[in-house]
Amino acid sequence: MLEDKFVNINDAKIHYIEDGKGLPFIFCHGARFNARTYEETETIQAVVDSGFHAISLDFPGYGKSENLSIDMYTFISTFIDALKLEPVVILGASMGGEAVTGFATKHPEKVKALILVGAVGISDFEPDLSKLEGKPMLLIWGKNDAISVPGNYEMLMRYNPSAEFSNIGRQHACYLDDSKGFNDRIVEFLHKLK
Repeated sequence: MLEDKFVNINDAKIHYIEDGKGLPFIFCHGARFNARTYEETETIQAVVDSGFHAISLDFPGYGKSENLSIDMYTFISTFIDALKLEPVVILGASMGGEAVTGFATKHPEKVKALILVGAVGISDFEPDLSKLEGKPMLLIWGKNDAISVPGNYEMLMRYNPSAEFSNIGRQHACYLDDSKGFNDRIVEFLHKLK
């Protein structure tokens, strides 16, 4: 099990785990999950084995992070600044995908590449999605995702036609259905970034 680490952001202790060296790769979890989810699915290890510095965080009020009155986009940006990580490859699942999309449209200069997994709330960012055009982007959705509608990834692909799309697993948390397929697809994407 990876060691618990904490960084102070606006007087709140924020929890994260990390491993590896190289270009930073940040994991942003969904509402029912936490930083350890991607350790359990062995995704952190797959990213480390691909030559990246993997950092999985707990959003404020989740896992072992203290609560913090801050919007998620600003939080991600502040976390990246606190750890001096940019530019980053960043993965966001569900709620985390919404936060990552908001962050990336506000700070495209801090983003090397995006992986969005069953991201929700994409239409909220439509006025700014063109800022992501040309960014390496991987979209992964479960085949029967009942929470994030196809319109979410279709909108992202409209504004970033070079985005790659994959159906993996069945449910919204598709990384639990088929962890190996999920990890293999991410590794394949990461090899193109080197």
